[in-house]
Amino acid sequence: MEKVIKLNEAFHSFTQASKSLQTYYEKLKERVHYLTGELERKNRQINRAMLEVSESKDYLHAVLQSIGEAMIVLDRAEKITMINTAAEELLCNDSGNVKGMMFNDLDFSIEDSTSGTRLNVSGKKYDIILSRSTVCNPEGSVRGYVILIKDITRLKELERQHERNERLIAMGEMAAKIVHEIRSPLCSIELFSNMLSKDLEGTAHSEMANGISTGIKSLNNILTNMLFFAKPQRPSLRNVNLSEAVEESIKMLTPLIEVRGIKITGEITDVPVCGDVELLKHVFMNVILNAVQSMPEGGNLNVVMGEESGFVTVAVIDEGEGVDPEIIEKIFDPFFSTKDMGTGLGLAIAHKIMQCHKGFIKATGNSGKGSTFCIYFPETEKAMKSEQQNILEKAGKQS
Repeated sequence: MEKVIKLNEAFHSFTQASKSLQTYYEKLKERVHYLTGELERKNRQINRAMLEVSESKDYLHAVLQSIGEAMIVLDRAEKITMINTAAEELLCNDSGNVKGMMFNDLDFSIEDSTSGTRLNVSGKKYDIILSRSTVCNPEGSVRGYVILIKDITRLKELERQHERNERLIAMGEMAAKIVHEIRSPLCSIELFSNMLSKDLEGTAHSEMANGISTGIKSLNNILTNMLFFAKPQRPSLRNVNLSEAVEESIKMLTPLIEVRGIKITGEITDVPVCGDVELLKHVFMNVILNAVQSMPEGGNLNVVMGEESGFVTVAVIDEGEGVDPEIIEKIFDPFFSTKDMGTGLGLAIAHKIMQCHKGFIKATGNSGKGSTFCIYFPETEKAMKSEQQNILEKAGKQS
């Protein structure tokens, strides 16, 4: 009987324990279900956060790649970790090739001068603004550096053109006054020298009188060039073929070209532009003559026509003495010449004519020897629209 009682007690204890286990199991099951739900919710939050981070990263990458300024990101050791498209184009490097390289190992050089900062890459020079910023974490320790390079070459060219224009206006006014003051007595001297030459004809002093007349003609030619430079040019614009103007200019200079032993090469194609053909001949003759005079020992003169940034171009490439970078900004100034007998008006006149055609001339030194003078013409449609706009503006002012 005692055994039965103990057995019943054991079964009762087992039953109670089973109920307790069942209760704990139910609670544990509820807890597991709750934790599973929480885990799924946290996973969804993490996935959303990761997606947002990925989208933000992609967006930031797209923003950095679309920035017009060259951007290079370095780590603390100054190794390249990121380079945007503008930097690839400016530095002529692919991002896949330069990542991990030291910034100073890139193939370029930076020069600081009185005129600003210049970047030299593969023989090309750019005016730039360079800035370097330090990237720090919230604790203040350095994580890396960001280098920004802004290409301001075109802006510098416009500034130089503006400064040159101001000098040209002042010098043009001065030249007009000088011509007016000199021409009156010069005409009298020329008249008297011709009379003297006729009176001395057949005598020993005839050559001296002829020399005076020749000198006066030379002075008159210089004054004509000065007046051509000083007075406002009003080109008669129409559609002209550049190749004809270039070929006729070369033909006029053929005797001098042949005497110097210079060979003309290049590609001259039929390209229409809006311009005054007679004035354009002055441009080509002055630029080609400048190139010929820079090659006293002969050589090749390359004339190449092409297109660049919405402009039709005519490049005159010589093998002469080249242009000193220190004076390259002055060569279009009137009366500035590197030649002993030069007047310094030829390139100034060519530059002024090109301004009337909404174009410009750019001079650069070649990597080997010689120099390149590139003449830029706006495309025909662009030039015609510009001229029509000028006419409308003048008509509006008159009304």
